[in-house]
Amino acid sequence: MKRLFWIGVGAAAAVVVIRRSRDLVEAHTPPGVVQAVGIVGGLSGAIRSARAEFTAGLAEREADLRHGLLGDVDLDEARTRTDAWRADRADRAGSTSPGRASSGSRRRGRHSDPRTQDQPQAQDPSDDDGDLGYSFY
Repeated sequence: MKRLFWIGVGAAAAVVVIRRSRDLVEAHTPPGVVQAVGIVGGLSGAIRSARAEFTAGLAEREADLRHGLLGDVDLDEARTRTDAWRADRADRAGSTSPGRASSGSRRRGRHSDPRTQDQPQAQDPSDDDGDLGYSFY
């Protein structure tokens, strides 16, 4: 019973403190400030609404572009197939012999081997993308 009494006392004190603070704020602020705060609150609501509409439009446009690019393809299945293809390609690239140039060594960057830069490179048959087409995932 004591706990219930103290909960009631705490709730009543909170109500009194909130009312007194509102009275103090209204007494010590110029009249235009209260109106300006209302305008800012309405502006933030308008910005939130505009952002929600923009996000919805963005998602709709993305769906249109994805449908135009991929057609009626199951996106999860396409990602699974692409991941399997990448893993297979990585396995093939890891199993190349040391004498054979891998696809990464053909790049002529600042850290490439200067001894192999002027040698012609043979086309690796595993570089063919096959029937995957465009895979952005």
